[in-house]
Amino acid sequence: MNRHRAALAALVLSCAAVQAANAQTPPAPPAAAVAVENPAALKGLNRVAIGSFTVDILDRLEATEQIGGIELISGAPSDLVVTLVGADRSRYEALAEAAYDRFVADLVKQGITVVSPDELRADPEFQKTLKADAGASRDERSPAGSNRYVSAKGLPIFLVDETTVIPKMEIHILGPKPKRDPYIGWGSSLGAGYALIGFQRQHAVARSLGAPILNVRITLLGGQARLDRAFWKTAGTAKTDAAMTFVALYNRVLVVGPDKALARVSLSQDLATDKLGDLVSTTTAGDKALQTAGNTAIAVSRFAGAFVPGGSLIGAMHYGNKKTYEVRTDQATFETALETGFGAVSQAMAEELARQR
Repeated sequence: MNRHRAALAALVLSCAAVQAANAQTPPAPPAAAVAVENPAALKGLNRVAIGSFTVDILDRLEATEQIGGIELISGAPSDLVVTLVGADRSRYEALAEAAYDRFVADLVKQGITVVSPDELRADPEFQKTLKADAGASRDERSPAGSNRYVSAKGLPIFLVDETTVIPKMEIHILGPKPKRDPYIGWGSSLGAGYALIGFQRQHAVARSLGAPILNVRITLLGGQARLDRAFWKTAGTAKTDAAMTFVALYNRVLVVGPDKALARVSLSQDLATDKLGDLVSTTTAGDKALQTAGNTAIAVSRFAGAFVPGGSLIGAMHYGNKKTYEVRTDQATFETALETGFGAVSQAMAEELARQR
């Protein structure tokens, strides 16, 4: 009997050990790769002030692709809309505050002193910047879709196409500089003059505080299905990842020094989190019927044009086949993904700033 009891106890302990081993553990943070521009301007970076901290959440992604040939015959989509459903927008500001605190903690961990928000606000030049932009959250349309911009600590939101303000700064590892920033609207893209004034004021603030100014920008696709070529060619039936993605280049720290020197540390490749939710098609039968009626003439023109001089011009006509999807998530999953993904981004950028000083 005692032998049977001992065997039973051993079995129970064994099962408990297996259950513990199989228990779910928090996902490991993904690795973040960064690139640096003008590293010489980062030398001696021991004390800094965060002049702006902007989180841009793209919760409605819109993409268009010119298609033809076999893609047209197969019914591949020409337009895609992916909307994030289930995330509470009223929580975005709190998430931005948490991201700010995480970045400050990562900087301090690297031995970099961060000027407090109160000391920064007391600077006369910085007060001028606050009068121009008090950091109020806002929505804006961009070529990529619908953006929600939020700020931490009431800091200004610098929304500007940096390719127009800083034409000489390029990340060669990413190839040619983008023609324009796809994640800001035309109004902000054309507001380079205002942003340049803001940067000039930051030079003065940096001199006054004896600390370079860090402008942090976080751009994430809150419910992005990976829209690669496989997605288009297979009419949206290819395997996709309904993940949160921190996009390359547009997740960055722009450093403004007292001597007008500029440097930038940014992601050099997209960083995607674990699965955010389920990708669900919401294209209706009515949508498909309307698109089919409009596309018949286009399809005929394409094929007829292939056999006449100049037919390639006809074949280049835009063909409309719009498909809509939702990424359905919940608040806890969304916040965990943001915390995990930004944790990797924050750590990588803080470590790189410390490495270059």
